Amino acid sequence: MVNGLDASLNAIQSHFTRLQASANNIANLNTDGYKGQRVTINEGPTGTTTTTSSTDKNPGPSRMELNQEGDLVEVEMSNVDLATGYVKTMESTQAIKANLKAIQTADELLGEIIDTLA
Repeated sequence: MVNGLDASLNAIQSHFTRLQASANNIANLNTDGYKGQRVTINEGPTGTTTTTSSTDKNPGPSRMELNQEGDLVEVEMSNVDLATGYVKTMESTQAIKANLKAIQTADELLGEIIDTLA
């Protein structure tokens, strides 16, 4: 039973890390040259999860604009996709809710066992 609680807590931490990265990516959507963060969640053999964070090296779209000297220069925009970031935010939010419900159910079950034994 405790292993299930540990796995749920570990999953909540992993998805919270992913949620933070998605929120940061969305917040920097309009920042020129910003490279989005990627968080990968891997499940281990014992049900624990590990997170790996990396920077997305793919170039963003570019646009032409005038600089202060009046020259036309190419400016790289952010490589963050709003739709992808929003979907990852929703996925992580739902995963956190599911794991919280699993913890609540385990807590209720342990309470019933203690009441039965007492």
